[in-house]
Amino acid sequence: MKKTKKKSTRSKKSFKNAYRFRLATTSGRLLPLQTIRERLVGIWDTLTWPIWVKILKANIAVTIALSLLLIDPIREVSSVGAILASVAVEFVYPNKSYGFIAEDVIFGGIMCSISASWAILGQFLASLARDPNDAQLAQPKVEQANVGGMLSASIMVISLTSAVMDRGFSPLTTIRLLVSTLVGFALIFICFLVIFPENSTRTFVQHLIKVFEKVDSITERQVSSFLQVTQSGKSDITDSLTSIHNTVDAMITTLIQKKRMVRREPSYNYIAPTDVSELSSLIKTLRVPIQGLGLSRAMEENMRKAETKVFQDMEQMQDMLDEEEQDGHFVRRPRSFYGGTDDDEESTDDDDDENTDQDISDFIGPQFPSSSASSSFSTTSTTDSSRTRKRRVRWNDSMKVMSYWRQDYDDVLNIVKPTYLELTEACSLAIKESVKRLRRLQGLDPRFEYRPFLYCYYYRWKVGEEQMEKESKEFEYARLADPSLRLFEAMQKFHDQRLVGLEKLYTKSGVPRRILFLLLTFQFNLHAYAESVYTLSSLIYELDQVRIKKKVWWPHLSISKWLFQRHKTEESYALDTPSSIADAVHPLTLQKTLSRRATVQRDLQNQEDLERNGTSRHKMKTPNRGQAHSPKEHHFQHPYDHAEKPKPRVSPWLQNTLDPLEYYDPDVAYPTTATQRFFYSIYTFLIKYLYTEDTAFSFRAAVVVACLSLPGFLESSVRWYNEVRGQWAVVVALIWMGPSVGSNFFGTMTRTVGTFIGAVEAIVIWEISRGSVPGLIILSFIFNIPWWLVYIHGKFWKATGLFSLITLSLIIGYAYGYRPNGIPVSVYVITWERTVDVLVGVLAALIVSIIPYPRTGRVVLRHRISHTLSEIGALYSSFLALLLKTTPQDERVRNENRKLFRSVASSIRRQIKGERVLLEQSRFEPALRGIFPEDKYLHILQILDNILSLMMQMEFSLDKVPLQWRMMIVADTWKERKAMISSFLIALHLGSNALTNKAPLPPYVLRPTKARRILTNRARKLSAMRFKHLGEREYTYFSAYLMNSEQLAVEIELLIATICDLVGPDSVSLWLNYKH
Repeated sequence: MKKTKKKSTRSKKSFKNAYRFRLATTSGRLLPLQTIRERLVGIWDTLTWPIWVKILKANIAVTIALSLLLIDPIREVSSVGAILASVAVEFVYPNKSYGFIAEDVIFGGIMCSISASWAILGQFLASLARDPNDAQLAQPKVEQANVGGMLSASIMVISLTSAVMDRGFSPLTTIRLLVSTLVGFALIFICFLVIFPENSTRTFVQHLIKVFEKVDSITERQVSSFLQVTQSGKSDITDSLTSIHNTVDAMITTLIQKKRMVRREPSYNYIAPTDVSELSSLIKTLRVPIQGLGLSRAMEENMRKAETKVFQDMEQMQDMLDEEEQDGHFVRRPRSFYGGTDDDEESTDDDDDENTDQDISDFIGPQFPSSSASSSFSTTSTTDSSRTRKRRVRWNDSMKVMSYWRQDYDDVLNIVKPTYLELTEACSLAIKESVKRLRRLQGLDPRFEYRPFLYCYYYRWKVGEEQMEKESKEFEYARLADPSLRLFEAMQKFHDQRLVGLEKLYTKSGVPRRILFLLLTFQFNLHAYAESVYTLSSLIYELDQVRIKKKVWWPHLSISKWLFQRHKTEESYALDTPSSIADAVHPLTLQKTLSRRATVQRDLQNQEDLERNGTSRHKMKTPNRGQAHSPKEHHFQHPYDHAEKPKPRVSPWLQNTLDPLEYYDPDVAYPTTATQRFFYSIYTFLIKYLYTEDTAFSFRAAVVVACLSLPGFLESSVRWYNEVRGQWAVVVALIWMGPSVGSNFFGTMTRTVGTFIGAVEAIVIWEISRGSVPGLIILSFIFNIPWWLVYIHGKFWKATGLFSLITLSLIIGYAYGYRPNGIPVSVYVITWERTVDVLVGVLAALIVSIIPYPRTGRVVLRHRISHTLSEIGALYSSFLALLLKTTPQDERVRNENRKLFRSVASSIRRQIKGERVLLEQSRFEPALRGIFPEDKYLHILQILDNILSLMMQMEFSLDKVPLQWRMMIVADTWKERKAMISSFLIALHLGSNALTNKAPLPPYVLRPTKARRILTNRARKLSAMRFKHLGEREYTYFSAYLMNSEQLAVEIELLIATICDLVGPDSVSLWLNYKH
């Protein structure tokens, strides 16, 4: 009997697990962080000819700067300050175009001039407090001026600590440093402009071709996997949804960076900068459809795995049914979450929803006691026997229906499969033809791309003239044949046949099965992808016809954008200030921005509604054809690219930050008097600008600078401080301080390693060359090459490459020309002093970072994730407000709403990127209290990225549904929709609060997945979802929104479960067990 019970328990668990597929996430397996070996392999893989060119140009510039120091006449004029020319070259990041380098040079020159002027002013003020005829270094002539001179001298460390040794006013040292820095800036810019000049438009087109090829490959794999088609000669491994997100986001981000290069530089090309902007905008429209195809494939894969599991366990379920019936327990019949089983299931859903939310409650039926205590045993036995037979019949019927709908789905898939594949093939062909046209426009040959310019002659000699001619014909194309026309024909055929056989995916009562929604979601994303490809291919065809000769194109970037636009990339996070690691927008500010945007748009609601014409459209929207525009036409359509748009006048009431409707503060009530409003404004200013992480970081940096500069102002230490060049310790600490302990540990490691490497290289170079100028120049050029590569493509290891380059230049320069007392200093002494300076600087930064308490990166990461969760909740609320309630149907307003929503979503995506950087740096913090749960935080970030993509897909699909049709659905499902919305928002806000305060999570009244399932079952029964409306495009759009919303519920529940693993559940029983 015990064995039977144990077997029954195991059967229950297997039964329960068999039906948990509804909670399956679509993000796939967890993608771990890169190891050091993987990063080194990645650096090696990026070593192409264009990278070699950048390395050579930067290396030539720094070698010339070092050579100037080694020339005696120049060294006599500039002294050792000429070393700053090499340092200036090395500080300019070389993996940029000359347009970005010009910006760095211009801004750097202006800032250095201001710094030098301020330093000269400080020296002049210090000279007022000293008597030039007095040999004492520390003696005030005007005692009141002593403090001012000391404070002003403390600001400019390097210049002013050197000036302490001068008794009079002598700005020559500062001027030397300034001129050396400007010379370094000029060298790096001239080398990049003259030596192998880079064509930014060519670079953009090369990366655009990569994007096309990668997108085509991803789409083909996703479509083939969804349709269960085996691709001959191709790998069967399908990309996970997370890898798709990362790949597409990385490629689009890089493409945007290339576009910014084009917009800043004059060029001589066929393609205009305005064409580059339009191509970039169209490429960004591919993100959502591709992620939607990946989501459809992942959901279909989860469905297949779940159904396969059900049929594999059928015999085991039958045995469990017999055992449970003998014990008086009853097992509910098997149910399919995707297909439904029969019409009875629709009527029993409401009863199921009344059960508790325990995992087993949806699958194991309750015990049924006798209806009366006086019932006879015979009556009960007869009832149980009858009930047993009915349940067995219903069990068998359910299994048959599950096999039937699955067979119907496979039949439908086989019918429409050729149409889907034909449309995918047409997209692929249009992309390939577009790639050929782009290569002709830019003069690219795939055989010689990313290779030295002499390689074409070697290749011609290797394969012969005949083979070269034969290969060249493969890249030819019919210039007058439009590749988008065939794609348009395939789209028309797709429209005509996309509804064939779908009537089989309805129940007997006419209720659509969820598998129908999934199939329509796949159709929607495939058609949206084809739309974007059609517009892109037609635009490229038009460019090929219109751009028939090269022209000189000038930059069309406005001054304000050039000055204030931020263009951070993930590579630069390791070298940025705290606020640059993760751009933050307060959720209240986000809500205010979106709500005010909606308020301003209410005046436009009375315009004509184009969708309310009563006509039923049985085809999806006709795609837009791309058109080549002149720069004037482009600027007219996009005025923000040419000149600043006039800012609309906003009502002062909207500008009032003390709006009574939006003011909430649990500490104080709404300020009513003028005094209260005054102090409230002061409080707001302090919170916004002073009580911030950057302010604390700046204060710590100021303390480090003051402490490390102090020996340069003391009588007893000023001489040796200048002899050992102790100012470099201050520079190292000031520039390379990190905002958290993790970044400082990481920075200490990378900068120390880079310093040791540069020191060893300098000693080796000096000993080999024996101090000869030609030997120093040649060997420095050779030894610098690998560290330029690390500096360009090392990501988090940039500082190692940069410090090795700077250390090498400083040691060689000081060893050759530094004579503090007229006596040359040994290279070993200089190496020792330079290494100690760096170690002192990084250790000082590390020590100050833990005062008054260590601000660990893992704690910052937890708070940043909490902040991101709050913003996602605000984004979801604003999405509902803009698209479900007050959205006017004016196309211009809808475009503005769409841009606003996606710009906020992009800012949240950047925050997630910054949080991944913090997670990387947190790995280097010492695990004193315990091991950091890295995998769980990585899983949370992966889920957040998936949630954000789902919200973008929901907005993309629901935005296409007209207001009248949408409001009809909302009105009929308002009760269930309110429960779902509250469940989603409560889960997000509770998760955010739990991470911020380490608060345990309470038990849920209604889980997001169950709330979404109740709403789905309600929506399936509406008259608008009947078969007669299947041809309406709104049906397809709403189906895509519905499936994305269901998967969003799954991801939110998985997110809360992961957070619960970190903070724990709020359970009295657990607390009592812990205490007792």
